[in-house]
Amino acid sequence: MKAYNRLFILLVTFFIGIVTLNAQSSTQNDFFNEFGEIPSNLPTAYDLEDLEPIEFQNPRADDIYWQKVVYRVIDLREKMNYPLYYPEEPGNGRESLFSVIFKLIKDKKVPAFNFEFNYEKFTKDNLVDFEEFLNKFEVIYKTQTDPVTKVKSYEIEESDIPNREVIKYFLKEVWFFDKNSSTFNVKIVSIAPVIVTDRGVGIQNFPLFWIPYDALRPHFVQREVMITDKNNGARMSFDDLFMKRRFASNLYKESNLQNRMILDYNSTPEEVKREQMRIKTDILNQEQDLWEY
Repeated sequence: MKAYNRLFILLVTFFIGIVTLNAQSSTQNDFFNEFGEIPSNLPTAYDLEDLEPIEFQNPRADDIYWQKVVYRVIDLREKMNYPLYYPEEPGNGRESLFSVIFKLIKDKKVPAFNFEFNYEKFTKDNLVDFEEFLNKFEVIYKTQTDPVTKVKSYEIEESDIPNREVIKYFLKEVWFFDKNSSTFNVKIVSIAPVIVTDRGVGIQNFPLFWIPYDALRPHFVQREVMITDKNNGARMSFDDLFMKRRFASNLYKESNLQNRMILDYNSTPEEVKREQMRIKTDILNQEQDLWEY
């Protein structure tokens, strides 16, 4: 009888232990989300994964009454452009603009074309050789080749992506008046990252490549960017930032017969500023004149 009681007590203790362990395990699991993670902050945005960019309707050639092509430089050292540069290391669902662009090119999700100051050539024979680019700028990488498809892929550590050196971007855009809709619009055509570095001969700018902006939009709309320190919940996508023109920039060229940049025919900072203001004023006046007449 005593042996029976001891066996009963052992069984009860065993089952109580199992129930307690399961309860503890259940309680612990309640903290994890569907990704097996415990959130470290309040949610600041909805899921961006399935978002698509707002479609930009290109006007018919016959409906373009007037247009002007201009080139801008975006300097990431200006405070308004900090959201494009930071964070230097990816974290909390955010990463720098160049880190996003670099990975898209590495994964062959967007095309990159060799940079030319005088024109942009978006053809297959002008595509950037990614491995040649990595070697030129001394980016450390490892390669793997698929045994079936023979396609080469690249493994690059986050710390080896040269995003800290990319502190400028060139932007090509076209301002135009669409007589069909009677609207004055601007369209970003392409963007080019610029590495600024000192290699023993003074500070030099190295434009890397041109990328058509329309190829980037489906990916930009799914990448979140923090736009202010005052409200951590105020976030938007990279596409929102560019389409809403929440960036600071300066003109460095307008379309012209001689294909010259502003610095080619202005020698002092004062002259450059006056020419930039003239171009800006001409565009604004053009819009006013169209509505006036």
